[in-house]
Amino acid sequence: MVKERRSAPRTKIDCKITVISDFRILVFNTEAENVGEGGIRVFLNEKLDPKVKLDIEIFPPDKGFPIKCKGELIWMNERAANKGEPMFDAGIRFTEISPEEKARIKKW
Repeated sequence: MVKERRSAPRTKIDCKITVISDFRILVFNTEAENVGEGGIRVFLNEKLDPKVKLDIEIFPPDKGFPIKCKGELIWMNERAANKGEPMFDAGIRFTEISPEEKARIKKW
């Protein structure tokens, strides 16, 4: 039996996310596998360094204004290529997110 290590429940939703790292500008428009009050799992087409700091905008499925927060890349795993392009699963922990934004995510 696998023990759940997440501090908050997560849900699977389709949303767009833009990530900009602090050491160079990289913008990814990608799908989120799951999102919760504590973080998000996304698919990226470029490998990033662990512990990189991120500025994040999540475009919610309800078409409301984007959620803006800061995060840190916690883990990254390579997955099967998409049309010959490399793909990576990435786990991002939110490090700076307002209580209002957390409440919006919790409603999902």
